[in-house]
Amino acid sequence: MFKYNNRSLNGPFEPWHQESDAFNLEVVGQIPPELNGALYRTSSNPHVLPLQPDRHHWFEGDGMVYGLFLRDGKAQTVNRWVRTAGYLVEERNGKAVYGSVMNGGSVPDFSLDPPIKNPANTNVTLFDDRVLVFCESGLPHEMHPTTLETRGMYDYHGAISGAVTAHWKSDPGNGDMLFYGVNGTEVRWYHANSHGKLLDSYKFDMGVACFLHDFVATEDYAVFVVGPTVLAPEAMMTGAPSVIWDPEQSNGTRFAVLNRHTGEVTWINGGGAYTATHFYNAYQDGDRIVVDGHRSEQYGWLKDEIAAIQPGQNFNEWFDRVVATPWRWEIDLGSGRLTDHQISDVAGEFPRINDDYALREHRFGYYATTRGRDEWLTDGLAKHDFRTGQTLTIPTAELISPSEPTFVARQGAASEDDGWLLSLWWDPATRLSELLIHDAQHFDAAPIARVKLNQRVPMGFHGKWIDEAAIEAALSSQTT
Repeated sequence: MFKYNNRSLNGPFEPWHQESDAFNLEVVGQIPPELNGALYRTSSNPHVLPLQPDRHHWFEGDGMVYGLFLRDGKAQTVNRWVRTAGYLVEERNGKAVYGSVMNGGSVPDFSLDPPIKNPANTNVTLFDDRVLVFCESGLPHEMHPTTLETRGMYDYHGAISGAVTAHWKSDPGNGDMLFYGVNGTEVRWYHANSHGKLLDSYKFDMGVACFLHDFVATEDYAVFVVGPTVLAPEAMMTGAPSVIWDPEQSNGTRFAVLNRHTGEVTWINGGGAYTATHFYNAYQDGDRIVVDGHRSEQYGWLKDEIAAIQPGQNFNEWFDRVVATPWRWEIDLGSGRLTDHQISDVAGEFPRINDDYALREHRFGYYATTRGRDEWLTDGLAKHDFRTGQTLTIPTAELISPSEPTFVARQGAASEDDGWLLSLWWDPATRLSELLIHDAQHFDAAPIARVKLNQRVPMGFHGKWIDEAAIEAALSSQTT
């Protein structure tokens, strides 16, 4: 345990250093017998004391992946570090050698290979019969589907050499992956089939080194929100914080609408200065593109604040004051105009939908709420009905700090919300984590099952449910 006055190292964020396999975990209630598969989750989990603990940012912890396997009403877990090149460098040195890129304090050491660590901590899925772990600072890492042994980098069969986003989109009709990579001001769009073969690639220039963390796609378009959160490499090279809020440099917020068939990009004024943090989904309605996501009015240090930072200051202050709320943007392709409105006043993050409705019209969205920012990051879950405008919430009780909720559809589901929500919560009494399973149609009822883990899953970012058949197919393909 790291005893430092940095929220990113304490409470639900506190690192967990044991890799283990655990079987027949205690279950309160009953796991639905139809839930056979695995919830793969990433966590941000420094494996050594950060070089400058007061400067450490949550986004920079080493990736530890958890596989929570459910079968026949029973639960077991496996957790392993993603053994990245940077992880191995620090393991050989027996201490941290990489400082904070986001909060500064040190400069990259180009005598190291690599000079900047890819923590591989942001997102995980099963694609091309491989478990892939993503972080936008590099290519994804491959792990074994059940042992979570790190197997190296995945480069889409030699087609891609640069970094790719942690927020790919999957076409539910064919399993294709839609994604992109950012290099400075350049965005490179990619479309790969379900076997990892690259089908399309286009590029365009944003004109600014924007923090482009997420995007949305429809059947014909990809939409990128280019906002005032700017990554400043010159600041990073001098040891200064590199995440800057600069609406003047970005020219406010703009939407880049890329035609997936031609690569043509249409730019549309976003009507203000804000950052879109994460998205639910997007779909086409005639000549309109409807985009649902979360928006923050400031995300990064103001330039004059950086000059005034003092030793001992909370270097995560810029992040602690981020508040994101759900919004809808409607883009009229004919007129080139955009309209938007806030769809709920319940603040939160990590929005998800039933992934079977990706790229087409959805009705329901789910997210972790952040209504009270006094102590930890999240404090409950929310379900939003985009048709009625109603937002239901699950407050915290003895458990707090839920993760992003993952929707799992019931086999043969008759409606969009017929299924379960899986989320990880932290118990401050035991300092351990629990997997909660809620019936999505009876959202604000008590969970139907609580799986008590014998470990803590440090607060992470994203995850994916993979059914048992897909895992078995992946294992079979790796033995033939």
